[in-house]
Order: sequence, then structure tokens, then C-alpha cells
Amino acid sequence: MNRLGESIITQTKVFYGWYVVMSGFVIMFAAFSIINALHSLFLVPVTEDLGMSRTTFSLALSITGLGVAGASPFMGRFLVKSNMKLIMSVCVIVAGLGFASFSLANSALYFCVVGFLIGICVAGFSNIPISIMITNWFYEKKGMAMGIAFAGSGVGAAALSPLLSSFIEQFGWRISYVIAGGLVIVITLPFVLLFTKKSPIEKGVIALGSNNQVTTVQLHEEESGMTVGEAKTSAKFWLFIIGIVCFALVAGGVQMHIPAYLVDIGHPVLFAGTIFGLLSLTNTVGKLILGVVLDKFRTVGGAIYVGICMTIAMLALLSATTQSLAFVFAIAYGLSISIATLGPPFMTDDLFGKKNFGQLFGIVQVFFVATSSLGVIVSGFIYDVTNSYRFAWIFFMCLFILGMACVLIATSIKKNHP
Repeated sequence: MNRLGESIITQTKVFYGWYVVMSGFVIMFAAFSIINALHSLFLVPVTEDLGMSRTTFSLALSITGLGVAGASPFMGRFLVKSNMKLIMSVCVIVAGLGFASFSLANSALYFCVVGFLIGICVAGFSNIPISIMITNWFYEKKGMAMGIAFAGSGVGAAALSPLLSSFIEQFGWRISYVIAGGLVIVITLPFVLLFTKKSPIEKGVIALGSNNQVTTVQLHEEESGMTVGEAKTSAKFWLFIIGIVCFALVAGGVQMHIPAYLVDIGHPVLFAGTIFGLLSLTNTVGKLILGVVLDKFRTVGGAIYVGICMTIAMLALLSATTQSLAFVFAIAYGLSISIATLGPPFMTDDLFGKKNFGQLFGIVQVFFVATSSLGVIVSGFIYDVTNSYRFAWIFFMCLFILGMACVLIATSIKKNHP
């Protein structure tokens, strides 16, 4: 039997790409959620013990994001050209050991230096390689695959938060850093070693939804798309970048200020926490829903869908003095802001093709990571100037609509000038 026949028989069993998706889910569940979302659990015990201000600690943690942004352009190219499994494995180990080494910290400088190194490693094991693999493995159901993989971060934050909080309470923050760093390695590394496959060629099969009449080698050779140079000189690339920047600013600028805003307008602290938790839950579900929408309606349908949801969310937020509208906000915002996770990789592939996806997505990630942290500052600035969040919410709603419009125009250019 020829290789193509063997490939088709293999895919009638369990398509190996779903194991790749499972690996991505675990990476986001453990390593990504611990290093990113759950690091905030250490804020109070670390600052109180070291006599460090919360602002200083928060700024030190933001250095991790700078590491991700700085590494993203070359990491995308490096992962495509080199041994992806080896790179991801080294990055997971170094990131886990680095996180555990925070137990030795006695100053903000230590958190900054090690955090920057960890950020470089995060770029090497999370969004970029997972997106590259899923883009290679899935021509059909790519959105669903990305939705499942990236949902791991939300599930991980929810599942591991009480566990890590318990460790901090029982053993203190230093020992808990060691435990958390160990969890990053112990949970994540086996899945990277067992299931990481850059493309179907490594398993001798073809991508899901590709033309079954060509071999994987032929398919690889026939991949089309823009080169990095072509993209950088095209209007649609920079329109797309503006759209991604708008999404990133909204993602960073709204969510972190929600508890404070709800308390300001008269809701109890407990209710504000409930809404914040619901928002995180619906964001996880939203990734799965948006993945299906993107598969069926591509970039245009996905942009319109999240634009409608975000408009509903922000209008509800502006009137959230009633609890029912606060719930509407949490659901609609969670569904819409999932575009911040799925939009960059899916749309990069959809608009610019697979030919240089890794390098182009690495560039896109620089803009996304660099601007998402600015959103929190923008919200705080508007509040300080106006003594209200209302103008901030109106600004972010308009910004999101602008981002949606830029993506739609970029898609239109793609159709007219492929």
C-alpha cells in the first residue's frame, strides 16, 4: 500500500491532530495559566513580606510580557526552521525552574530579570508553537481546534487557583513558588515530549480537510501565502495590525477594572467578584463558540459576531447599576473578547496564508502583547482624569468597532488582491 493510502487509513481512526490539540490544551492549562494568570495570587504575600509596593511588584511582573513581546518575532521563525519539540521542551523546563527560583527573590530586580527570561520561554512554548502546529494540522475545524487548545488557560486558572491559594496559605509564598514551578514542568513536559508534532509530515499523514489526492510532501510544497516582505509592504497587513492592536487594548483595558467599577456604582464586593468569575467562565466557553463560528464563517463572520457581542456588552456595562445588566455584560463580554486569543492566529493564516505563518504570527504577537498591557493604563488614566469609568467604556467600545472595521477591510483587500 502506498503512503497516501496508509495516511487515509490512519485518519479513519483517531486523527493525530487532536492529540496535538490535547497537548496545546495542557500547555495552556498548566504552564501558561500558572505563569500568567495565577502569578497574581502571590502579589499580597510577596509585597507584605518584602515590604515592596504593589505597583512595584505589578511593574516587575509586566516585564514577563516584555520578554514575550521581544522574543516573538525571532521565536516564530526559530520554531518553524528548527526542532520544535526540543525548543518547547527546553522553554518549559527553563520557565518552570525560573518560576520556582522566585522563591529566592528578595528584590524587585530579581523578579524583573528572571521574569524577562521566563517571558522569552513563554513565547517558545505557548501561543506561537501551538498556533503553528494547529495551522499545519487543520485545514478544516481549525477554529474549533484552536478554541479547544486555548480554552486550557481559562480552565487551568479556574482549577488551579484554589489549589495554589491553598499552598500559599499553608506553606508560604516561597515554597509555593517551588511547587508551582514544579507543576509547570511535571504536568506540561510529558505532553510536549509525547505529542508535539510540527506538521502532519512528521507522522506521514495529511492535514485534516486537505485535498486527499495529493501527498503530504506535495501539499507542503504547494502551500501558498505572502512572504514577510510582501506582507510588510501591504495595506491589508497594517490594517490587520491596527485591528489586532484595538482588540488587545480592549482586552487589557476593560477586564481588570470591572470589580472596581461595579463597586463604584453601588454593587457589593462579593457581587463584583461573582461577575468577574462569570466573565472568566464565559470567556472560556466563548473560545469554543468562536472557534466554530470562525470555521463556518471565516474571518468576516467571526469579526461581525464578536462586534455585535462587544457592543451589547459595553452598552450593558454602561447601565450595569442593575444586577441583570451586569450579568448580560459578563456573558456578552466573555463571548466577544475571545477574539483576543483566537483572532490573531486564525486571521493571520486566513489573510496571509501558511507559507510564512510562523514568522508573520510572531510579528503580530509583538503588537498584541505590547499593547494589551497598555489597556489597563489607559483605563486608569481616563478614570483619574474624569473620575469615572463611563468615558473609558465608551472609548473601548468605539475602539473595538474600529478594530472590527479594520479587519473587515483587510479581508476585503485579500479577496480582491489575493
